[in-house]
Formats: sequence, structure tokens, C-alpha cells
Amino acid sequence: MASISRPFATPRGRAAELNVGLDLDEAVRRHARLVYKVAYSALRQPEEAEDATQETFLRLLKYPKRFERADDPAAFISRVAWRVALDRLRRRKIQAEVPLEQNSEVVRSMRAQGKSTEEIAISREMQQLLERLVASLPRKLRDVVRLSTVGEMQAKEIASILNIPEASVRTRLFRARGILKEKASSLLATPIGRST
Repeated sequence: MASISRPFATPRGRAAELNVGLDLDEAVRRHARLVYKVAYSALRQPEEAEDATQETFLRLLKYPKRFERADDPAAFISRVAWRVALDRLRRRKIQAEVPLEQNSEVVRSMRAQGKSTEEIAISREMQQLLERLVASLPRKLRDVVRLSTVGEMQAKEIASILNIPEASVRTRLFRARGILKEKASSLLATPIGRST
């Protein structure tokens, strides 16, 4: 990737000493939203996603040759952002699985309040319950679900980020949705997706 020459947009400090061909300003302008979406998909906290976004671009400064050699800069940056976000998750250790019994308590509590199945489904509590159900999925399934739903990404983009075939993304999404549907149905004691 060639650097765009502008008088006040050239890299400064260490990056300038390394004679970096990467114009960080341009990379940030083009890819900041994508990097944030990827980071937020994994981290689920705006402040953490912002920090991961900054760290992603700092890594680009640190390893400019890798970025310059990338065939698809957006895909390369997305993979870096995903890895940065996963590193942050490992450090925080927030991936603890939530037992299904704990989720049942949330549903029982809502039913005790006299809420119908429809009211439960649209409530904030149900949103949190669904987030916990997604968190309980195996990592391979959880990653594609989060990128698909939270990141609103297509299978091709997810495949690029996770460095897996596009067909594998679709398969994992299908399996994850089946598991989530089964868990949610058992919690609500009403089959989901069936007309009565």
C-alpha cells in the first residue's frame, strides 16, 4: 500500500524513523468503523472496543511491512482487530460459561411477574439472557454468531477475519442457531419457531 503524500499527514516519531510507507491517518479513516465493529463483536463493551481499535492501529505502526504486503488491507486489519480483541478477552477472562440452570431462574422470575412469552422475548432481561446463551456456546460457534449479529457481517467477511472457509462460517452459524433455539425453547417451555 503506497503512502499518500500530504504535508501534515506523514507519520511522526518512531514510525517516521522506520521509514514507514503506511499512512496511518488514511488507514484509520478507511477502516476505523470496521475495526471497531470487529472489536465490539468480541468485547461487547464500547470502551474496551475503543481501546482495542487503538491497539490495532498501533500494531499496524509496529509491523508496517505486514500491512503493506496484505492483498486485502481491510481483511488484514479485521484479522488483527479480532486477535487484539481476543487477547483482551483472555486477559480479562470473561468467557466463563453460565450454567443453564442460572438462566432458568431469570425466566422463572419473569413468569412469576406474570409476563407472557411475548413480553419475556422482548424484554431487556431476555436480551441479557440471550447474550449469556451466546456466551455459553463453544468458542468456534460463539465467534461467528457475534460477528454475524453484533458486527452485522456477511459470511465472506467473517471467513476472512477468522481465516476459515466461507462454508464453515455458514455451517457454524447454522449449528449455533440450532443450539440457541433449543436452549431458548427449553427455558421458555414453549417451542420456538412453531405456530400454534
